[in-house]
Amino acid sequence: ALRTSVRCVPFFILVVVAVTLQAAIAPRVELFGARPDWLLVVVVFVALYAPERDALLGAWALGGCADLMTIERFGLIALSYGLIAVAIVGVRDFLFRDRWMTQFAVTLSACLLIRVAWLVYRHVMFAPATSLSAELLIETVLVSLYTALWAPALHGALRRIGGVLGLNVRRAGFAEWSMRRQARV
Repeated sequence: ALRTSVRCVPFFILVVVAVTLQAAIAPRVELFGARPDWLLVVVVFVALYAPERDALLGAWALGGCADLMTIERFGLIALSYGLIAVAIVGVRDFLFRDRWMTQFAVTLSACLLIRVAWLVYRHVMFAPATSLSAELLIETVLVSLYTALWAPALHGALRRIGGVLGLNVRRAGFAEWSMRRQARV
């Protein structure tokens, strides 16, 4: 599984570094109450470049680590990240993965989907302390935009170490994309 194509030790180190940065640095770069979700950016990167099975396992592992940093029910973030990885893997062959706009758009879409789902979950399960519109604006839209703005820079850094992780992160031109698409048909 994860050990066959994505190297386990470098991936484990990436997870430890990402979790540490999320816990220690992300609160310091908070903007208007919005904290970037760098773990989601790593999930999007892994989903774009890792083999299908490894992308799901990697997203689930990152989500499990994120679950350990919260007081929510364990598994909620892991499930969310895993489902997002499945969705991204399903469409990644139709995307230009190495373009900053793609990285921004995919991260924004993933973050919006997850944040809306969490917002609905919180409002159904608990009595929220803030209004729905305030949570929608800050916890969903602003966090998603801020996270997506970080995506191109973080993807660039992750692409540099992609070979160490055992990922195929080389640039693909339109001809290669077209050939892959025709091979699937």
